[in-house]
Amino acid sequence: MVALTLASPAQTRRFAHVLASLLRPPALMTIEGDLGTGKTTLVRAIMRARGVRGAVTSPSFTLAQSYRGRQGEALHHLDLYRLSRGADVDLFAWDDYLGADAVTFVEWPAAGREALPAADVRLELLHRTPRSRRARLHASAAFEEAAAEAAAAQGIQVGEPFAGEPALAAPRGAP
Repeated sequence: MVALTLASPAQTRRFAHVLASLLRPPALMTIEGDLGTGKTTLVRAIMRARGVRGAVTSPSFTLAQSYRGRQGEALHHLDLYRLSRGADVDLFAWDDYLGADAVTFVEWPAAGREALPAADVRLELLHRTPRSRRARLHASAAFEEAAAEAAAAQGIQVGEPFAGEPALAAPRGAP
């Protein structure tokens, strides 16, 4: 696990660029955190860094938005906040969003826990101040090392979690 301090919205965007440069299809990234921690902002910045032009809208009501990156890769953004467990999960077209040529981002992944494969990258965002966030990145050792090095090069503080910092529950199968 890599802990980071995103001291401003600009640092969050810089961290999104770091993630955009490291993610390769097929990849599933889950993003967890309370309302207002910047989950959609982060995904929107990743999409921009991967070459998505035009509107990058929140899938809060549609559950999913799909885009193409500059190299033709499928980029999917799912927001499962309004997905009901049970029938909604069973009827959702998971295979449409988890292909071999896709990088898929899932906000509020707990609703799809039973249907989603284990995440390649799991990010937790926590409120720190009104403009700053703590981030905890869980991935393979190689991905974590590359992300930490690139984030530090962007002026993002990389280090241990604050003492007493709350932990989000790990989803089943999470790294």
